[in-house]
Amino acid sequence: DKGKGKGKGKGKGKGKKGAAALKSQFWVRKVEEENRSELTGVFTGTVAKYIFKQGWGFILPDDFKSLPAKARKALSDAHAETIAEGKNVTDETWIYFRKPDVDPELFPLHPETPVSFEVYVDNKGCGAYNIAEA
Repeated sequence: DKGKGKGKGKGKGKGKKGAAALKSQFWVRKVEEENRSELTGVFTGTVAKYIFKQGWGFILPDDFKSLPAKARKALSDAHAETIAEGKNVTDETWIYFRKPDVDPELFPLHPETPVSFEVYVDNKGCGAYNIAEA
């Protein structure tokens, strides 16, 4: 039966094409599972990084100190946990975001894009949502 296998590179997890669609139930379930609590205020910043294939990225806020205390604490706690796991933290003021939290008009997203956003805290730390062009 030689040559009858799956072939090179056809194993588990191969061939997936990036992040879930913008309107996918996947994103709805993620929000429900993580106990998202939205905080008040609208902030500005720039896209620091966006990983298209995985559908997430980070925003660098213009004024970190203007973020709600609850958001700053959640970020600090999450970064301490990340470091404890032996992972690198590029910038502890970066705020995580997901594809469905971005205004579709902003795509394709590029680093250095100025944005406005709101913040939430959840089981994993702090994140940005309602991300729009600044």
